[in-house]
Amino acid sequence: MNRSKLFFLIINLIASFAVSAQSVSDIVKFADNQFEQENYAIASKEYNRALFFGSENSDIISLQIAHCYQQLSEYELSSNFYDKAYRLSTNDSIKAEAILGKTFCLILEKKFILAMNELFNIPENITPQQKIQYHFLNGISSYGIHDDSTSYNEFLKVLQLSSISAEETTALQSEFQKVHRYDKRYNPNRAYIMSGIIPGSGQLSSGAIKDGVNSFLLVGGLFLISVRMIGLYSFWDTVISILPWIQRYYMGGMDKAEGLAISKIEEKRNESYLKILDLTAPNDFK
Repeated sequence: MNRSKLFFLIINLIASFAVSAQSVSDIVKFADNQFEQENYAIASKEYNRALFFGSENSDIISLQIAHCYQQLSEYELSSNFYDKAYRLSTNDSIKAEAILGKTFCLILEKKFILAMNELFNIPENITPQQKIQYHFLNGISSYGIHDDSTSYNEFLKVLQLSSISAEETTALQSEFQKVHRYDKRYNPNRAYIMSGIIPGSGQLSSGAIKDGVNSFLLVGGLFLISVRMIGLYSFWDTVISILPWIQRYYMGGMDKAEGLAISKIEEKRNESYLKILDLTAPNDFK
């Protein structure tokens, strides 16, 4: 190959790389624009194109793709790209953002144990805002597994780091005091035993008046029928014909009382959870 042809080939290669770099840059700019306009489906496709063609900032691009998928509720895909961003980056801030993003995805999927495990990987050198996010997500995860003491301490740290007023701190403490009382107020074991002693009383203790009255009338009616049948027929005939029905509805009422108490606890916990989030959520999560 003569010198002129070699020179021409080199010039073409340089020009080709320049055009490629320019086109990737344009793709990223377009994707950024779509992301800002909340067109996450389009943005994710464009970011993926940029990643495929070899964007220099592959860790940041991967992070943006993860954000897009999170907004699109594609949590598994989002988690995969957060992992990729973490692996590709050498920057502690980007690594921390990837971990926090994946943790949030796991929380949205109610995988609280996995979320807490993910937070163990957070780098030491993180921004003040990331530190707030870390405690906030840890607080949610702890609340999700009913570790209320840890949850309170984590949410309290969020308020302290955010320099929130004393009134907000008092409100947080008050809400967690309510949370601690729910298990006692709507004790499932107590509801079960109460319905065993007086049918329907366990349901009434959970505020399910209609269910409680129905259970009392149903079981009570069956007992009255049993007494009447004993007078008309033999004791054993009554036992054979009525006892299975009494047992079914009597035991069923006890089980239902226990289930209603558990549901009531979760309902009240969810009410408190929303109030706690309202008190502590950083702007990034509002």
